[in-house]
Amino acid sequence: MLRISSLSNEYYLGDKPGSLQYSKEPEEILGCLCIEDRQTLGFELCEHSLENLQRVTPNTKKGKQDWKILLIMKSERENGVTWLKAALQNRKTGKIALLTSTNSKENLNRPIKTLDSEWFVGHYRMSAPIVFWQELVNRLTYSV
Repeated sequence: MLRISSLSNEYYLGDKPGSLQYSKEPEEILGCLCIEDRQTLGFELCEHSLENLQRVTPNTKKGKQDWKILLIMKSERENGVTWLKAALQNRKTGKIALLTSTNSKENLNRPIKTLDSEWFVGHYRMSAPIVFWQELVNRLTYSV
């Protein structure tokens, strides 16, 4: 079930604070309650590309596994900061990683370098606006 984040109009699937989410079962996401909240916080769909995959993949042992993009959404802010919210699926296990990435290291508490040296992942559970969760549920339900 989705829970309200400390970030306004964002929600997360119940992991402990401060933990990266590398192994969510698709069924847990499919079973999440999609709350009525129309706030997009400026997030829009963005291109599924190697460049974006590298921007959201932590440069860690777990991060360097074989991932495919399920969903990436981007929000570009007026101050030049870009945020990416991503769901990646492990090609071997089928489990899903949920990640937040940014081009601004200063906006993260405990930044982790990604495979793109200009981008960083936050070392915490991912929260996102409802539009992200709804689209992820749709992709898991209707993708071949």
